[in-house]
Amino acid sequence: MLPSILKQIVAMLLRPRAGRAALWDGMRLPGGLFAQARCARHIDATARRVTQLRIKITTLSNRLHAGSIPGLVDADRSLRRMLGELKDDLNAMRRDMARWHSRECAGRASARLEAAIARLNRVNADTHAAADLLLGQIEEYDRQ
Repeated sequence: MLPSILKQIVAMLLRPRAGRAALWDGMRLPGGLFAQARCARHIDATARRVTQLRIKITTLSNRLHAGSIPGLVDADRSLRRMLGELKDDLNAMRRDMARWHSRECAGRASARLEAAIARLNRVNADTHAAADLLLGQIEEYDRQ
């Protein structure tokens, strides 16, 4: 079984370009493939870090839902401010990722890179929703 990077190289070398008669005419070398694999690894690492944030948010949300936190949760509103900043950062990350993808890849990204970007966008959206839910729970909990 070949590692995925070798499979991608072989697939790229064997894929003919549109409108070309000969198999090797106009073929690009897979130099950009290595850069895309490296970018995909970095994007996956970022998705793992954002997932850890979502787990922490969900844990606090579950504790609030169970009513196991005595007193006010966020009397000085610093947690709400941090959650708001996190939501802004997640939106900026998704926007910057889309801009980078269209500028750098121009629609020709590898399947691995496309999957990593889609995974990060999904994790960002889930984390944004969890932070939004937690903000609402904090407001409700502190009002009581």
